[in-house]
Amino acid sequence: MDLISALIDIGAWNLIGLAGIVLIGLPHGAFDGAVAMHLGIVNRFSSLARFVIIYVALAALVVVTWMVAPSISLILFLTISMLHFGAGDARNGQGALAFSEALAHGGLAIIGISQFHRSEVDEIFSYLINQDTAAVWLVIDILTVAVIAAIITCVVQASKDPKWSTTVFELLLLGFVYAIAPPLLGFAIYFCCIHSARHFKKIYASIKQTVSTSNIKNQAILFTTISWVAAGIAFWLFADFADPGPTIMRITFIGLAALTVPHMLLIDGIMKFRNNTPKAYN
Repeated sequence: MDLISALIDIGAWNLIGLAGIVLIGLPHGAFDGAVAMHLGIVNRFSSLARFVIIYVALAALVVVTWMVAPSISLILFLTISMLHFGAGDARNGQGALAFSEALAHGGLAIIGISQFHRSEVDEIFSYLINQDTAAVWLVIDILTVAVIAAIITCVVQASKDPKWSTTVFELLLLGFVYAIAPPLLGFAIYFCCIHSARHFKKIYASIKQTVSTSNIKNQAILFTTISWVAAGIAFWLFADFADPGPTIMRITFIGLAALTVPHMLLIDGIMKFRNNTPKAYN
């Protein structure tokens, strides 16, 4: 099977979703260099070079860890992604209620899509870990109970407080999209159009007072280019051109996992600590 045939075999809608994930998802941390400037981590070329080296090294460590322990790595990636995505969507409540809202949003995107399209997602999981997926699904089934409880909590809150109605409406709308759309397309709609859009808006609002527009643009171009070039090199080195479909999935999602870890450490860790605020920028 050649590359074109492999892409056609993925399906038109899933291919559109995959393209969105690659073009927007992989460079999800495009503002991370500008964030580092905002935080004072980067203030000259040498510190930028050091930051990029550390960032890439952390991403490489994730890839190596995935190769050594793929099932555990996938489980951890799904879990931290669920929490990371949800934290960016939570807008109401404090403490346990805020966590419930975050779990409902992030869990619906990760766990919901997995359960709605179990056979298709299982095939993707198989590509990613190249071994039995039973342990992954065991964790997903356990997390499903927690996500359902979180969604119920949001519905109960909406019956008490009108401001939660928007949250519940968004959950219902996204749940409908996740149920009817192919898994990759459903995830791309959420990741690219909702989570990433909110992320870029929040980050830009936070850093525009201390980092010039030209620097923000240059850093975004730099980090986007790095992510795309790395993905291209990985595909060229590791693709089985007789059957490239699995390699496309591995590079996309393992690459996403690799870039998510340093991105989360910077945004949910350092930036949150420096800003001394209970709500992370995601």
